[in-house]
Amino acid sequence: MDPNTPPPHRTPPFDSLRELAPSADVVYIRANPRDWTEGELLAAYTWPQHPGEAFVPLDHATIPDDTHHTALTIGEFLNSWRHLPVVGMLHASDAAYTYHVTLAPPPWSAAAGEPR
Repeated sequence: MDPNTPPPHRTPPFDSLRELAPSADVVYIRANPRDWTEGELLAAYTWPQHPGEAFVPLDHATIPDDTHHTALTIGEFLNSWRHLPVVGMLHASDAAYTYHVTLAPPPWSAAAGEPR
């Protein structure tokens, strides 16, 4: 490797979810625990301006139309990364697991000033 070549950039695990909802800070996703390829993006939000306020929902136009691609992306993410601290399980049943994923820290948190 050439000493002038920068080291390869590691892709954060949630870049694939950011592609599904580019402006989102928080997403809610659901998948079939027996077949991770059966997943869906339930909602996408941005952080409110101040702590304690409600999430700001993104328009439905930001949710992709390609349900197959969305399902595979969510399935791959959950298969590999569902145990990250920014991924929280909200509901579990035999048919589906529902998760809350924080893609970016809130602007008022100390972590917001750190590089992502």
